[in-house]
Amino acid sequence: MRLALPLSVILLFAVAVSPAFGDHKPLTKTIYQTNSLYQFIMVDEDQVARQRYVLVNTKKDRPQGGILIDDPDKLIFEYTRMAFTSLAFLDREPDEVLFVGLGAGVMPRYFNRYYPDAIVDSVEIDPEMFEVAKKYFYFVEKPNMKVHLLDGRMYIKRTAKKYDMIFLDAYRGEHIPFHLTTVEFLRELKKKLKAGGVVVSNVLSKSNNKYFWAMVKTYQEEFESLYLFKGEEAGNFIFVATVNKFPLQKSAMLYRAGEIQSDKGMDIDLKQSPWDYEDMGFTWDSKILTDDFAPVNLYKEMEIGK
Repeated sequence: MRLALPLSVILLFAVAVSPAFGDHKPLTKTIYQTNSLYQFIMVDEDQVARQRYVLVNTKKDRPQGGILIDDPDKLIFEYTRMAFTSLAFLDREPDEVLFVGLGAGVMPRYFNRYYPDAIVDSVEIDPEMFEVAKKYFYFVEKPNMKVHLLDGRMYIKRTAKKYDMIFLDAYRGEHIPFHLTTVEFLRELKKKLKAGGVVVSNVLSKSNNKYFWAMVKTYQEEFESLYLFKGEEAGNFIFVATVNKFPLQKSAMLYRAGEIQSDKGMDIDLKQSPWDYEDMGFTWDSKILTDDFAPVNLYKEMEIGK
């Protein structure tokens, strides 16, 4: 069994406490709600901050996405800005990109704004969420920006396409669906990357994710290099995984980030963070997540080890 590199990067960007990653103010009104086949969906507006959020399963303090009503193109959740720092890990402009998990559609819409000629595919299992993204969050399909209504793993297995970058941001409530965390899934995912491609995954922090270290170990098992970018508020992580060994040189990465930001005229500062990093070490005591090793088994292992 090959041991992947343990290198981790701690990027001091602020991220909120849940898959939605932003502070949801209490002075809100609900403008839409429905029970879909998969979840309860609600759209709230913060009348003071002039922000609109999509929430699921009545988690009012943990939105799944949102926009500024008066500036809907702006990224209001810092985890999304942190995720786009991963552009510096690609040695070329991305021509084909996949987002697994549409949510409010903010990230693919933002990407399309700065890479208008790239093919942008999104996969969303819930048709009602797709409708919410269009009606309340200004998501519009284009000839080169399409949504596929399908389970993310099923899409990965069936598609013949290969991508420069794949963003994983699929959540069911507060958790990533387990079948999108296993080594079997990552193996299929890796097959859909072009040479030198990058996988970017939004992962809950250790305090909110009982199998965080198992996810780290699973990514290390399948990818040559894994970098962990950490938010400084509640500690959500962005995993950046590469197929090829990619030795991180901070000066080169900062230069690349600055080039991208300057060339594209992006309204986020890709080199804002200090790009500090530290070695988190091998996770010898963690289990690799597999299709036949469910979370309940992992929790039992944790209890035994206490």
